[in-house]
Amino acid sequence: MSEEKTGTQYVREMCETFKEIAAETKFDAVREKLNALAKELEPMATKLYFKTQKGTEDMEELTQKFEDLKSKLAACHEAGSAESMCIPFYDKLEKIIKHVKTMKVRMT
Repeated sequence: MSEEKTGTQYVREMCETFKEIAAETKFDAVREKLNALAKELEPMATKLYFKTQKGTEDMEELTQKFEDLKSKLAACHEAGSAESMCIPFYDKLEKIIKHVKTMKVRMT
């Protein structure tokens, strides 16, 4: 039986990857943003998978996009282009973070 990952596991792995890339990158703005996102996402990991499959699907999609971005970022030689490549990814993550922070839970 194969074990499927949950949104929570994806978030935790993503945070670890953010920290690793932040340690390796030569661009200060990218390093600061990735560290900030990791710090903000870690405490929310369990809320990102809240009784729906949607959280897992979102995190799986983001993880795949970040893998693509990671290789492009490693090949990048200019801070400006590195930051501009990351902006769509940051925006998507920040929307999810905002949603989780403002999420109302209805008990039925």
